Amino acid sequence: MRILHLYYDLMNLYGDYGNVVVLKKHLTDQGLEVEVDKKTLNDEIDFNNYDFIYCGSGTEKNQLIALKDLLKRKDNFVKATDKAVILFTGNAMELLGTSIDDNEALNLVDMKTVSSKDRYTGDVILNNKDFGEVVGFINKCTSITTDKDNSLFTYIFKDNTLNDGEVEGFRFKNCFGTHVIGPVLVKNPNFMKYIVKMFVSDYKEIVYLFEEDSYNVTLKALKERMK
Repeated sequence: MRILHLYYDLMNLYGDYGNVVVLKKHLTDQGLEVEVDKKTLNDEIDFNNYDFIYCGSGTEKNQLIALKDLLKRKDNFVKATDKAVILFTGNAMELLGTSIDDNEALNLVDMKTVSSKDRYTGDVILNNKDFGEVVGFINKCTSITTDKDNSLFTYIFKDNTLNDGEVEGFRFKNCFGTHVIGPVLVKNPNFMKYIVKMFVSDYKEIVYLFEEDSYNVTLKALKERMK
């Protein structure tokens, strides 16, 4: 199995590389042989060679640099969505919408991004109908207009500073996008398991105590703030 960590050097805030490191560990524990490639600007990339593609958060400047490069590879990337599992977190998810301000984006999903002078941050609890409650943190300076039918999550709890509506993120085929950072797979064993099962036909139940305990402590603390 092959994993691609895309723009590992440009889009590398918040320790989100941990999504790739820990996902590889979980897949290896299931008996898969896993190879991780790191690719960035000007590298030769055939997205169709990968089973899982990940891109994390970057500065607003680096986001636009990554967007310019990814647009050159648009046809190849869109074709890869037919078979690959893809996860873009933080402002990387905005690359896959229709536009970022006046800049054309990949138009994979119906999602417009508009920059704001304000920064919106806060802890969240989200829910997905397939794998349940997710905890995390959002840090962004954009407003998103998107089709609710393609949303990945609904909000259960969010800090008052966040400007979103009732839904967050998107799913298109097996392409997932979310502003949640942290890293989201490491902090949410249920989401991690859901992704792993996409690659494993005979899944072995393995308990990762530190991941489970961290998730449960965070979820309990955030639910206390809801009262």
